[in-house]
This record gives sequence, structure tokens and C-alpha cells, in this order.
Amino acid sequence: MQITQTFLIILIAFFAYMHSYVGSTMHNRPIVVAPLVGLVLGDLETGIKLGATLELVFMGAFPIGASNPPDFVAGSIIASAYVITTGQDFTNAVLLAVPIATLVLLIDNVQMTVLLTWASHIADKFALKGDIKGVERTQIIAGIGNKIILACVVGLGFYLGVPFIEKILAYIPDYVSHGLDVAAGIIPAIGFAMLARMMVTKKMVPFLLLGFLLAAYMEITVVGIALMGVVVVLIYLNFTNESKEVVEDDNEF
Repeated sequence: MQITQTFLIILIAFFAYMHSYVGSTMHNRPIVVAPLVGLVLGDLETGIKLGATLELVFMGAFPIGASNPPDFVAGSIIASAYVITTGQDFTNAVLLAVPIATLVLLIDNVQMTVLLTWASHIADKFALKGDIKGVERTQIIAGIGNKIILACVVGLGFYLGVPFIEKILAYIPDYVSHGLDVAAGIIPAIGFAMLARMMVTKKMVPFLLLGFLLAAYMEITVVGIALMGVVVVLIYLNFTNESKEVVEDDNEF
């Protein structure tokens, strides 16, 4: 049973890592990966809740240029599996996800400096011969091979199991754990701030404040606010389209 689950975990990790090969569909995010882990381990509900929790933690984690963020795929998968199989509190998922994501990032960086650099030299040799197909093959093999290795690392972490993970946690000093808890509380705020900076304009601020007031003073759920937001957007679009039509009709005369 564990072998089968490990194989499925590797497939989930590989599926997540390959997101950039189909136009970066963002299916590597925790909110997608954690429910898949829950589905494999027989607890989809907990997987969905963990996905939402870990998405808040890693919301601000995006690759910018040559700078890669912590490997939230590995962190989300292993942390979700740990919580689901042990029944631990969700805070333990956050505590585990951040250091694991950082560790796997180091492994990925080693691959980038060794495996992919070596593959680049091979591609250069094909390019000197004018063998374009050889360059393409090298790129595909090296790129997919990198993701297979990372997926196997995730599968190994799952296979080693809870005792191994608990040993890792036992070596984490209390002050580090406390620091990670504080960081986990700050990271979602940073993520929201980054998103707000990109999305919020002067025209959108009233809608943002409206949503906040509805949640804070009328105790409307997030789903309810989202549905009300859909209605507001449809009304806004209808009025905008009508205004354009009136302007076009005036121009005709």
C-alpha cells in the first residue's frame, strides 16, 4: 500500500513540477497539490483545508528572474501527507512546509549548477554541428529529468515516513520553531500586499473596502462576498456597455 501511495505522490509531484511546460498553468500551487495528496491518502477534505492554509503561506512565493522561491511543491506535499497520516494540527503543516521547501530548493539549485550546466555544454556541441534536433532533445531530456529527480526526492521524503520527519522536527530548536511560526504569520500578509499592489487601483479601492466592511461588520462569509462581487461586476459591466452604446449613438448624429 505504501509503495502504491509513494508512486502516486511522485506522480503528483511530477505533475506539479511540469506546470511550466504547458504555459505555466499554476497547477503547482498548494491549493491544487494538497487536495491531490488528500485524495491519494483518503482524506480529501483535510487536503482541501491544508491547500488553503499552505496557499496563504506561500502566496508571495513566485520566481522572479533567476531568483527561485522555496520549493512549495515539496513543502506542500510532504507537509500535507504528514498532517493527514498523523492527524496533527494544521500549524504543524506550516512548521514543516517552510524548512522542507527551503531544503528542496537547495537540492534544485545544485541541479541547476551541475546537471543543467552540463546539459548546456552538450547542447553547445550539437549547435556547433548544426544539429538543431540534438539541441532540442538535450533541452527536453535535461528539463524533464530535472523534474523527475525533484519528484523522486519528494517521493523519498514521503516514503521515509512520519518517524523520519519527526526526527527532523526534534532537531529544530524551539527558537527556530517560534521564528517560523512568526514568519508564517507574516508571509501571508506580504503575499496579499504584493497582490494588492499589482491589482488594486483607485477605482478598485471602494470595492476592496466594501468587501472588508461586509466581512467585518455584517459577518458575511467569504463565499457570500465573492458571489456578491460577481453580481457587482456584472452590474458594472452592464452600465459600462450601456454608456458606450449611448456615446456611439450620439456620435452618429
